[in-house]
Amino acid sequence: MATGDETGRKTAGSKRKAWTYEAPKALPLADFLAGGDRRKAFLRYWLYENVDNAIDLLFYFAFMLLPARACSALGGWLGRLLAPRFHKGAYARAAANLKMIRPDLSDTELETLLERYADSQGRQMAEYSVVPRLARRHVRKIGTEGLVERCAEGPVIFIAPHVSNWEVLWHCLLDMGLAVTMNYDPPKRRSRHYIVNRLRKGAGLGILKPGRSFVRPALRILENSGNLLMFCDEGFNGRIRAPFFGQPAHLEGNYAIIARMARKTNALIYPLFIAREGGASFVLKALEPFRLPATDAPEDQLTEDVRLLNAVIEPIVRENPEQWYFIDNQMPAANI
Repeated sequence: MATGDETGRKTAGSKRKAWTYEAPKALPLADFLAGGDRRKAFLRYWLYENVDNAIDLLFYFAFMLLPARACSALGGWLGRLLAPRFHKGAYARAAANLKMIRPDLSDTELETLLERYADSQGRQMAEYSVVPRLARRHVRKIGTEGLVERCAEGPVIFIAPHVSNWEVLWHCLLDMGLAVTMNYDPPKRRSRHYIVNRLRKGAGLGILKPGRSFVRPALRILENSGNLLMFCDEGFNGRIRAPFFGQPAHLEGNYAIIARMARKTNALIYPLFIAREGGASFVLKALEPFRLPATDAPEDQLTEDVRLLNAVIEPIVRENPEQWYFIDNQMPAANI
């Protein structure tokens, strides 16, 4: 999940550019009366975009009426039907990226993974309507013994990638009785912003704005022995920024933010991920938590910290590439 709007790729030693998130404002009637480009923007905002918004909301509330497995299956069918026909660019990028990550794939194996990719993307979208039911009835857990007790000992930063359905992941943490807060970069479509907000806030997930306004509240949570959830993989402006996949480490993304906050608060870093085992069945895996190695010069160590975090997250993505949300973004040019 990208948390910035800077463009271009910085060197490993450069600092992330600070920015402040501002929610888009509704366009006033004066824009329509002004004519020209302002009128076009007004009509796009209030008329054309609202067609898509209405369709999103119709499907979201209609799918709530379905059993969780039926809802997920319908989403998977739609994904397999629509992705290769109406999202050909994304489908082609996904094929190229899957082949780069797993160069030993035969043509038949690649087609199978592409079908699973389309299925996973479709299911994840439909499953927004039934996330609580999936989290409570369709997830088996591995390695979560003692997780709640470890969180009671001090600040924790959960790190995870966008694999299968990450909404189910955080809901599982809440169902364990944990108070969890995460940052959130809202989607451009207003209907999807509404759906995600309704789901997350309704379940009790803490939400922080992205950008400059995220850091201080996040640090306060950690300083008060709270729990943050941060997704480390990032697709930004259609390009994969993390994991690195053989590219040099950089300090643009969430890896660097996590490392700085963990060192400042001595937070425990707790990796976990959720994978789809088939259909609407999931497995939530918690890996061994750790703290960053001690150092007298944390800023000098930052690039190594980032490499360490990438070494945790990248293998998870490599093991589940067809379930990775960003697999259809543009991959860095590298030998991976």
